[in-house]
Formats: sequence, C-alpha cells, structure tokens
Amino acid sequence: MSQSIIIRAIETKQDLRKFINFPYALYKKSETWVPPLLITQKQLFNKNHLFWKKNPHQFFLAFKGTKCVGRIAAFINQEHNTFFKKQDGFFGFLEAENDFNIFRLLLQEAEDFTAKFNCEQIIGPMNPTIHDELGILVKGFEFPPYFMLTHNFNYYDKFILSNGFLKLKDFYSYKLKSAQYQPSEKMIRVGTMIKTKHNIRIREAKMKDYFAELQILHSIYNDAFRDHWGFVPIKKEAFQLLAKDMKVIIDPRMVLIAEIDENPIAFLLCLPNLNEILIKIKNGRLFPFGIFKILLARKKLKSARIITVAVKKAYQHLGLGSLMYPEIMQRGLQYNYSDCELSWVVDDNLVMNQLAKHIGAEPYKTYRLYTKLVD
Repeated sequence: MSQSIIIRAIETKQDLRKFINFPYALYKKSETWVPPLLITQKQLFNKNHLFWKKNPHQFFLAFKGTKCVGRIAAFINQEHNTFFKKQDGFFGFLEAENDFNIFRLLLQEAEDFTAKFNCEQIIGPMNPTIHDELGILVKGFEFPPYFMLTHNFNYYDKFILSNGFLKLKDFYSYKLKSAQYQPSEKMIRVGTMIKTKHNIRIREAKMKDYFAELQILHSIYNDAFRDHWGFVPIKKEAFQLLAKDMKVIIDPRMVLIAEIDENPIAFLLCLPNLNEILIKIKNGRLFPFGIFKILLARKKLKSARIITVAVKKAYQHLGLGSLMYPEIMQRGLQYNYSDCELSWVVDDNLVMNQLAKHIGAEPYKTYRLYTKLVD
C-alpha cells in the first residue's frame, strides 16, 4: 500500500531549507539539470526579498512519511493585478516526483490559496514574475538549459494538464551556431540603409558607468515591451536587483546599445552561458571549490544567450534587427562564442519568431505557461 501524501505550509527555517534543497535531491542523477547556486536561492526565498515583502504568498511542501517529495509556491502579484485591472493568482517553483497525486495536491493547495483572495484564475509557473524564470519545459529535454532558464522532467506537462489546467502561452528557444550565421543580402542592404539614413551608431556597454547604463536600459526596456503579453513595467529597484545578479558575468562586448545622435533607442543583451560552469557544481555550493571553477572558466565560455532585444516604441518601425543581429553574431565569432541561443520568444510574437527563423535559428526548446479558473 502506497504511503499517503501530506501537504504542509512552510512555517520554520528548517522547512524553508527543505524547500530550497528539494530540487538538488530530485535532479541528483539528471545529466541535463543545471543546479542553481545555493546562495542565489537563499537570497531569492529570503523573506526580505522585494517580491515577497509586498505580495501575499505561501510556500508548500509535500511529504510521504518523512521524505520530501514536492514543493510549490502560491502568491498574488499585486503589481500585475493593478496594471491589468485583474484578480489573478499565481503558482511557481513547482517541483515534484513522478506521481500524479503529488501534483494534484500541490496544485490544489495553490488554487485554494488564491481563492482566499477572490482570484478568478491561477497562472503559472512564474518564478516569480515575467521578468524572471518561467514556464514548464515541454520540448527539448535532452539539452541542458541556458542561463536563467528552467528545466524539468518530461512528466510535468501531462500532470498539470490532467489537473484541469490549460495551455496559456508557449515560449520558444532558438539555437544558432555563430559560424553558420549568414545574414541575407537583403538584411545587409536594409541594415546599411537604416544606419546611414538615421545616423545610427551601435556601441557596447560601458562597465565603468554601469549604473548610468542601467538607467538607460531600464528606460528602454519598459518603453519597448509595454504592449507585450503579460508585461508589467518593472520598478527601478527590481531592475537593479536583476542587474546585480548579472554583473559578475556580463561581457560588455556582447551588450549592444543603439543610438541616434547619442540618444539611446535600443539595446541587445547577450549573456555568456554560465550554465556551462554551473552544471559541474552539482551541489550548488560555491565553496570550497565552486568559486574557483567559476573564476577559472568564466572567460572560456563557448556559448551565450540573447536574452532581450528591446527597441523603443517610436523606433520599432525602423527594423533595427537588421543592424543588431548581424553585429552580435559577428561579435560572437570574434570573441569565441560558438553557440548562441535566442530565448525566449512568446508563441504569438510573429515578428520575432519570423525574424529568428529568417536569420537561420532553429526552434529547439518550448516552455509553457498554464491557466485554470479558480472555483
């Protein structure tokens, strides 16, 4: 007879440690899961984290006897609800063993939590916002994820759908080898014309002026994506928190800023794929040897991820991709980044999906968000 499953809300520091540590045990034998650094996970789930301080939330653990077999977070994103004038609830950080009932009970706890706040639907997984990691991997399990992307076993999708959830959005990751990239004659011609006609200059980021550059990127980012699905303008403090985590690995040669008459109008953020290193630090601990692996290997990374291409609304008609994509791919070759991932692109963003395919990128991973009406 199988053991009964008990769901328990986190109440103690010991419970929180179990919540943080559970994925390391779950994926211990996986060759494709990339362990996040424990120090970043502790910061993420700290009660003083910006998101948890201002939003109602509850973390849950699932147990069979004394063994932890699953986890989930349920929360309200008040900025999202205010911006969209909705009453949505969210779940995130879902991890569980291969058992339908564990998923059923964890998801039910999340639904019950959001029902207390009169939510009309529950969406997830968000970890915890659209500016962070999101989604369940449903295609591309054989490949390790690039930096700041999720990974999971292949049973997650069927168990979530079996619990009454529906697909809300799919997000695609595209793979492109730098050496194989060949811009079309049309792209070269259009790019040259745009650059000359509008006096556009592309420069790399200035690390010595890091915080001044951040203000520029923050302004462009919020302007560029304000009409995109699910996008909520990010506050300066939260943007700086994200940027702080990226600072140690940024290669300024791979961060492009487009200007017209020295006025910044767009940027492309391409980060070295730190997961090449993290996948070798199985316990997620920097000490005693992890920090040395990162320091020694950081300059030897061979892959990079294009995370964001942001163009101010007033300039999106110019087709700046004809300038920025050839430039970043050329730099990838020059600085020995042989593989590049463009991710993620939401399924209904036809322009970006067409552009990705136009430059020769192949879709090879799919991440999924789900929704369900709350009873």
